[in-house]
Amino acid sequence: MIPPHDTPAGDRLSAATWHPGAIAALQHLRTELHTHRIYPEISYDQGQPRLVISAELTVWADQAGAVFCWGACFLEEPADQAPTDDVPRVARRIAGRLGEHYVEPAPWP
Repeated sequence: MIPPHDTPAGDRLSAATWHPGAIAALQHLRTELHTHRIYPEISYDQGQPRLVISAELTVWADQAGAVFCWGACFLEEPADQAPTDDVPRVARRIAGRLGEHYVEPAPWP
């Protein structure tokens, strides 16, 4: 029996079957966002991985891990999109959406 998607068991099943490329892309973006002093958490609510940056901004990747999407609501339009093969540019665009003080990467100590 397959558990319903809105239950803890359903969330675990969905996370386990989600393509590893999407998870790897989100982890790579998360690391890049750290250089902009943005520290998102990876969330698996609803079974699909995403970065929760703020109450108004969530980032997710398509199942193949080829395209990032980000917007106010998870899996809802309108959402900005960019390919996952240019993580630094995506991180700058997301940082720019949050405000001026996030745009430039933090200097290394």
